[in-house]
Amino acid sequence: MFRRLILSVSLMALLLAGCATNGQDDAQEFPPDVVAEIQAAMDGVTAGGLPPGMVVWIDAPEYQFEGASGFANLVDETPMPPEGAFRIGSVTKMLTAAVVVKLAEDGVLTLEDSLAEWLPDVAERLPFGDQITVRQMLAHTSGLFNVVEHEDYFVDLFTQMEVDEQAGTASLACVERDPRDTLERYVYGKDALFEPGARWSYSNTNYTLLGMVIEAAAAVPLAEAYRTRIYEPLGMSSTFLDCYEDPLVDVVNGYTDAGAGLTDVTELHESVGWSAGGLVSTASDLVAFARGLFGGELFDDPESLVEMTTAVPGSSYGLGVTLQGEYLGHEGFIAGFRAALDYSPELDAVVIRLYNNDSGGAELGLADALNPVLPLLRGED
Repeated sequence: MFRRLILSVSLMALLLAGCATNGQDDAQEFPPDVVAEIQAAMDGVTAGGLPPGMVVWIDAPEYQFEGASGFANLVDETPMPPEGAFRIGSVTKMLTAAVVVKLAEDGVLTLEDSLAEWLPDVAERLPFGDQITVRQMLAHTSGLFNVVEHEDYFVDLFTQMEVDEQAGTASLACVERDPRDTLERYVYGKDALFEPGARWSYSNTNYTLLGMVIEAAAAVPLAEAYRTRIYEPLGMSSTFLDCYEDPLVDVVNGYTDAGAGLTDVTELHESVGWSAGGLVSTASDLVAFARGLFGGELFDDPESLVEMTTAVPGSSYGLGVTLQGEYLGHEGFIAGFRAALDYSPELDAVVIRLYNNDSGGAELGLADALNPVLPLLRGED
């Protein structure tokens, strides 16, 4: 509880100090020896070929690092570019939550609204559907069954995808999937894990429903809600909802190591992830988002950010934001890709880590990325 209080006070201090400006504006590169140390750590991770490639950005008020290692494409050994675009999986939830909170600020909805107020036909088919609130879905305290844990969810993906063993690729058509069909297939008929608000359990179903609430409340497609309420205000130019709008940039090749070797799953589109995990983005756009969110630019009321970054009892999760120790952010996993966005209120530093594989194997830990730069960020000699 004390640590949560410190985080809230730190965030409020940043807001009052007017830290909404992006640190990149006046930032310089870290000294060559520090850059070399971070780069060597990254190269050590990719040297074994898993992950094939990675991107790391560190953005602080006075310093920045924009690095990449390994390959964006193994066939022609294309070097990974620092500006490469990745599918970011559940980091999407941070943006979905931010849109909902902005709608609440605008008076379009409230966080205490019930699911039934916005999606009555859906609510009547879910356990406790008339009691579940928008806040509980944001915080994963609704008790709803997790869509990806249905016994047929991954079976359907494997059945639908096309595998070319000779080329070493797997693909799944890029199509817009109706979230109501997703609920019909994988959620309806499943018992609640607990009564709403009783405890915490991570469920992608919450964020599928929140995407539907956004569309109902804002009266626009989800992709447009992201664009008008997040991308445009924050100057994000490369982020888009995979399969629901035209791609703005090419995604680097993504790989999975399930089976005998690496399989290229770049064209395997898990568009069913939608508002729970369907976004494509770049490190620069994610830095802009983190700065806008944690610096206060995105919201009119500072209390909105405090609410998002206050963990619900019995968890390390706020409203679309994970609280791990002294860091705030989210991780994401989706076929072929991993992503992590972390923010340190103490250092006012954003760290983005992106990988073009989906295993839980080798990675550059947050401490590994930050330890070489801590003396500079803390003003130590």
